[in-house]
Amino acid sequence: MSRVALLGGSFDPPHSAHVQVARHLLDSGDFDEVWVLPSPQNPLKPSSSSFEDRLAMCRLAFADLGSAIQVRDDERGLSGFTIDLARKLQAEHPGREFRFVGGSDLRAELPRWKESAELQQLLGFVFLPRPPDPASPFLPISASEIRARAKKGLPLAGMLPPSVERYIQEHRLYR
Repeated sequence: MSRVALLGGSFDPPHSAHVQVARHLLDSGDFDEVWVLPSPQNPLKPSSSSFEDRLAMCRLAFADLGSAIQVRDDERGLSGFTIDLARKLQAEHPGREFRFVGGSDLRAELPRWKESAELQQLLGFVFLPRPPDPASPFLPISASEIRARAKKGLPLAGMLPPSVERYIQEHRLYR
């Protein structure tokens, strides 16, 4: 059975720490594939850019990581609730075992998610430590910080893959 890490979120924008997490998941040996799944709309917080822009930026951000890391639009047309994604994936991919990956801060939020008990039965969850947790091996980058810097016209170098930075500039996002 193929083991798939589901890296979901707003990706508004996808940044260097997201790329680092995807590599970490694949390098861990715990997963055969990593599916990056931008959400069309997070029911718990609004997005600053369109789903199409975030999907395009994800494709750019993860393009060079090999075929085991896929950017997918499985959530297109769904409600934005993870339970609907879980049901869809279980029905369409019966030969795969899915684990949803999120930051350690997600653990406290999970009970607020729609149909949380069923969701936890359908998907396993992996919680990774986030900065500033000293146990976190990941870059201390946040999408909200990137959006704030972009709005002020400040440099974004090192926070984003260069292709994503170019996309943000060319499409005048977050201004």
